[in-house]
Amino acid sequence: MTSTSQEAHIDTALADRLDAVWGDPAVWVEQGLHWTHIPAVKARVNEQVSGHPSVTPLQWFFGIVGAHRPLPLRRVLLLGCGQGSDALELARSRQADEIVAIDLSAAALERARADARAAGVAVRYIQADMNSLPLGQPGFEPGSFDAVLGIASVHHCASLENLYASVAALLTPGGWFFLDEYVGPDRFQCSNAQVHYMGQLIDLLPDHLRRMADGQIKGRPWRPAIDEVIAVDPSEAVRSSELLPLLERHFTIRAHRPYCGALLRVVLAGIAQNFMHADAAPWLHGLLRAEEDLFQSGRLQRDLACVIARVPPAATAPSTPYR
Repeated sequence: MTSTSQEAHIDTALADRLDAVWGDPAVWVEQGLHWTHIPAVKARVNEQVSGHPSVTPLQWFFGIVGAHRPLPLRRVLLLGCGQGSDALELARSRQADEIVAIDLSAAALERARADARAAGVAVRYIQADMNSLPLGQPGFEPGSFDAVLGIASVHHCASLENLYASVAALLTPGGWFFLDEYVGPDRFQCSNAQVHYMGQLIDLLPDHLRRMADGQIKGRPWRPAIDEVIAVDPSEAVRSSELLPLLERHFTIRAHRPYCGALLRVVLAGIAQNFMHADAAPWLHGLLRAEEDLFQSGRLQRDLACVIARVPPAATAPSTPYR
């Protein structure tokens, strides 16, 4: 496991800010757990994406790929890998001979390397920026990856045109691009109706299910001001609403699976630990059902999705990244 850095492409100010936000795993859960920590929520997401509660989106992706070509893949690139949990899942699945994982946060990468060493798996972690991938540098030659994965990361990319063109160039002809992303309004500027529904669901819960890690009772959610979002993470949901519309400039969409969470990722933030026991199951089921009813009635739009895309299989000139 190497510790390469592509320093010429690093925005050091942004990298330092991301270290503070994402470098310490304890910060993310200091107020309590989040919706995807709940096994029943994971099963619901799995079912809506793959069709089976025990098949994860990543397993679904490799099932689709495996129906078209032999596995394992030769090389796979993970964009914005954070502290490396998805890279570990991929390494343990043995679906790729070589895994390269990049992130802008040096602190997150150090945690990822430590966890990979402890797990005894090989992942090549590199500090690099999605906004300016080191295309053409050693290890990032055009056509050198069979698949590129963006899992809860690409919605942090400001230069989507450049990223997509670079990914298309890095992939082999017919290569695969997998996204599991927030694709909703930029900077989390959701509608008044969405904020209202979040508040209604919170109000339904008894106090013991609304209690956060510090003992406080969770109040009604609100829509953060754009400046508030930027103050926490300048890259957060910077152009999230454009992820899917821009994708078709360089890729053919093979599958698109929107899934739940438009309300619950906010409603359950900081209180998910209260829904881990059997007594809370009816309440959790009610929240999941209420959100799904709003989706089905057209009153709420899904803002999370998994997408499988491909570059053209025919040998063509690589796309030129935007500069």
